Amino acid sequence: MARAPRHEAETRDEVEQLVHGVKNITTALVGTVIDTGPANITQILFTGSPTSYEVPQFDPNTGLPTTGYFTLIDQGFTPPKVIYSVQVGTNGAHSPHATHKMSGYSIPLVGNLYLQSCPAGSTWSLTTA
Repeated sequence: MARAPRHEAETRDEVEQLVHGVKNITTALVGTVIDTGPANITQILFTGSPTSYEVPQFDPNTGLPTTGYFTLIDQGFTPPKVIYSVQVGTNGAHSPHATHKMSGYSIPLVGNLYLQSCPAGSTWSLTTA
C-alpha cells in the first residue's frame, strides 16, 4: 500500500510573498511594495498601452509623480530614491508589445521596491534577480 505524502505545516507567522522573478504590473499595484532588496531589476517591459492619456500630476510635498508616469522607488534610502521613471503617454516611440524593453541596463536596489505610479490601464513586466 502506498504511503500518503507528508505535508509539513508552516511554522512562521508570516509567509514571505516577495520573491525575485517576473512580476506583471498594473495600476492596481500602485502604492505597494513589489519586491525587496538587495536585488537587481534586470528587465522592464512595456507590454500594454495606457487606456487614455493622463495629464501628469505630482505630489506637492515630494515632487514625485502620482499619475502619468511609471515610477519605481527604492525605499532603502533616506529619503527614498527614484530608480526609474518614464512617461509613456506621449511620443510614438513608446509602442507597447511583449518584448518592448524599456531599460537597457541592470538597476540595483537595496531596500523595498515601491511602485509610486503607473499610467492608467498600462501593463508592464518587471524582472528582478
